[in-house]
Amino acid sequence: MSLFWALLCGSLFGFNISKTLGIRIGIIIFGVIFIGHYLIILPTIFNYWYSTDKFIRYNDKSNLFKRVLIMLVPKLDTYKIIDKKLIKSIQITGLPMTNDLLSSALFVATEGGFLYNLMVMMHYPVEVKLLLNNGQIINLNLSRDYVDHPTETIGKLKIFLNDFPSAKLNLSPETKQLIY
Repeated sequence: MSLFWALLCGSLFGFNISKTLGIRIGIIIFGVIFIGHYLIILPTIFNYWYSTDKFIRYNDKSNLFKRVLIMLVPKLDTYKIIDKKLIKSIQITGLPMTNDLLSSALFVATEGGFLYNLMVMMHYPVEVKLLLNNGQIINLNLSRDYVDHPTETIGKLKIFLNDFPSAKLNLSPETKQLIY
């Protein structure tokens, strides 16, 4: 998308005003979209993880340098695997989410629009926080699924949490009430 908009805007300026101005405008638009938009929202919107009875497989986009590499060469996006036996505790952050937090802000779209959902995902992320036995913390993002399909996401989260003993679950009373 960033290349498309850069070429479109650069071509408009290049054909109508000057080629060097068109190239400069194209580079600026590409940089703004590529770095200012995709680099920031990549871990929230373009995340993937799934769970089986023995392990969790996820793609890690927490490192900024790795994000840039993935954006340039998507085939470099590899998956990591966590054995469920190595998980010390699980915490859910961002639930329950209240939509009235954004009611006073000005948005271009309505509550059902893309921009509203993007702002909710960015400012109030819903994450499964895994604390491993070695002290490492891994955040698995649920924001996109929860904003688009909250009921289904809660159902899947409940199934996911059933794989763990209650001693490993560190859930707030509000989150327990929402999930169970």
